Amino acid sequence: MDAISELAMLFKERENILYMGPQLGTVISPPPNIKVGLGDKIILDKEDLILAAHVLDGYQREIEATGITNTGVSSSSGNMSFHLTGNPPPQNYTITGFSLPAGTTSKSEGALKYTDTLKEGDKVILIPSNDNQKYYLVDKAVRL
Repeated sequence: MDAISELAMLFKERENILYMGPQLGTVISPPPNIKVGLGDKIILDKEDLILAAHVLDGYQREIEATGITNTGVSSSSGNMSFHLTGNPPPQNYTITGFSLPAGTTSKSEGALKYTDTLKEGDKVILIPSNDNQKYYLVDKAVRL
C-alpha cells in the first residue's frame, strides 16, 4: 500500500461518528417485555434499551414529610412539605385526611411507590449510546 493510501486510511479511522442526539420513541409494548418504535422502521426491545428505574411499576423512593397543621383545634387537612431523598428542592403537596392539633409539627418517613408504568402509545425520550447500539430510555415525554 502506498503512503497516500495509508494516510487516507488513518484519516478515515479518525472520522467522528455523527451523534444523533435525543430521539422520540413510541411504546409499542409496555414493560417487562418492552418494545419501542423509533421512526417507522426500527423496533427496539429490552436488549436494546437501558431504562430509567422511575418509569417502571413498583419503583420506590424514600421520603420524609414534615409540616405544620394550620387551622382550628384539629384539622382534617393541612400542608405538608415532602422532601424526596436525594432530590432537592422539596416538592410541596397538599395532604388531606389527617387530624392533628393546630400548630403541631409532624414528621413522617417512608417510601413513595410508583404504581404505574409506561403504556402502549406513550412517547418516550431516547438517547443513543456512542455506538448507536443501545438506547437510554430516560423518561416519558409529554407536550404542553
